[in-house]
Amino acid sequence: MPGLSKEQRRYLERATLQYAEHLGDAAEWLEARGLDLEFARSKGLGVVRNPLPGHERMDGRLAIPYLTDAGPVAMVFRCLEPHNCKEVTGFHQKYDKRKGTEVRLYGVQVLDWADEWCVVTEGEIDALIWQQIGVPAVGISGSESWKEHYVNVFEDFSRVYLAEDGDNAGKDLWTSMSENLTNVIRMKMPDGEDSNSMFLKAGKDYLLGRIKK
Repeated sequence: MPGLSKEQRRYLERATLQYAEHLGDAAEWLEARGLDLEFARSKGLGVVRNPLPGHERMDGRLAIPYLTDAGPVAMVFRCLEPHNCKEVTGFHQKYDKRKGTEVRLYGVQVLDWADEWCVVTEGEIDALIWQQIGVPAVGISGSESWKEHYVNVFEDFSRVYLAEDGDNAGKDLWTSMSENLTNVIRMKMPDGEDSNSMFLKAGKDYLLGRIKK
């Protein structure tokens, strides 16, 4: 995967800092999903206001930077509007990103303190839920985003738990991961549910109870 130029890094750093100033605009949305505002702030989340060039269509969205020890390396944007994004006329996706953004793992910093195991989720918000309850979790932005070179990230863990969404996309991600990793353990959520929804319905004890240590 090609590295970022200095200009790209500065752009992402500026965007992260600028949008983080407006995270309070998403306080109600975060609370409804069980995410603590200060925890979200610690992860660099923000809301797009006065968008930087290239981010114009992201105005008003939740900004989720992909932080690393070297700074942000990518950013995705989540719609905050209370509607079904699939039913909105014209170009409108629940999650969006700037053209040319590389597909990466979300939350890789947590692997620095992971011991023998970690959790993989489909999506950034689910990964944040697990991180908030003290579990080392990384996110994959969609079932089609699994890359074979991710094996190098996970092969040294004794157990890699896939918090599989209870839908067809979750099954697809399980298929991709199980074909490439021998240490992956299926941790399927109930039909129609994901880590975030089960956290809201059953609490952190439900999620923690799915980990077989």
